[in-house]
Amino acid sequence: MDRELRILLDEHAINAVINDYCHAMDSGQHERWMNCFTADAVYDVVLPDGRTFVHLEGEDALRQFITAYPVVPGNRHIYVTPLFDVDPHAGTASVSACWLMLSGGANTAGISAQGSVRDKFVREADGRWRMKERRVTTEGMVL
Repeated sequence: MDRELRILLDEHAINAVINDYCHAMDSGQHERWMNCFTADAVYDVVLPDGRTFVHLEGEDALRQFITAYPVVPGNRHIYVTPLFDVDPHAGTASVSACWLMLSGGANTAGISAQGSVRDKFVREADGRWRMKERRVTTEGMVL
């Protein structure tokens, strides 16, 4: 398979993982969310003032975080404008994107937070792409 086609297929597969992450987090599908990460993944979220909201390393820490994460009806994680840098030969990729948190309720809707994300992906032995690092920067929040 030629390199350009391999890169397009890899970008598509990585984007599917990002979408799984969002849908699983918003709907409380913990195993689906966990399947987005490598066993040794690092996950960081930084608040607008520079404080660390969460720093997680490894499967146990990720599992504790997601099982305690509240599922709020109407909340949606949205990722937009992803830029991919895929090395199909090495089985690695970097993705940077913007994100929004949509919040809604009875007759209300709006953006409650926004920021950027930088991810490192690896293609594991089973051929599936998973996040090895997720660095989330929150740039603005409705308080």
